Amino acid sequence: MMRIISLAVIVLLIASIGYSADANIGELVDQYKHATDLQRQDLEKNFIGKKISASGTVENVGRYDFFDISNDTGGVYYKVLLQQQITQNKVPYQVVLLYKDKDSVRDIDRGQEMEKEGNIVKIVDERLQIAVWIYNGELTDRERELFK
Repeated sequence: MMRIISLAVIVLLIASIGYSADANIGELVDQYKHATDLQRQDLEKNFIGKKISASGTVENVGRYDFFDISNDTGGVYYKVLLQQQITQNKVPYQVVLLYKDKDSVRDIDRGQEMEKEGNIVKIVDERLQIAVWIYNGELTDRERELFK
């Protein structure tokens, strides 16, 4: 009985956040951490491509090459890692900001505070933390495939 109630609460939480205009990164990370594989697939389906805001301290900036072996295409992007943060429920997470243009990241310094909005392109459980990848720009169909 308790398991059914817990499952119902999780489903209601997923449904309530899944239909909001903008996602809350802390709530998303908390839900993702405690979700089953099937529930994670639903969360990804509901949140990939949605706008989200993230803020934090820059840990590093670097080049990141994507390659899609299924159609033999790739792309060069620039990745800004924000320092690990903790949700209200004590779940560690890290935000990864992706940019297409090198000039967009040229003046970003390690230790700098930043706040950005973009589209969620990936949510990854890295065992010790949840990583939320956010693209700064409009997602094309090609980029959606590359970022999978």
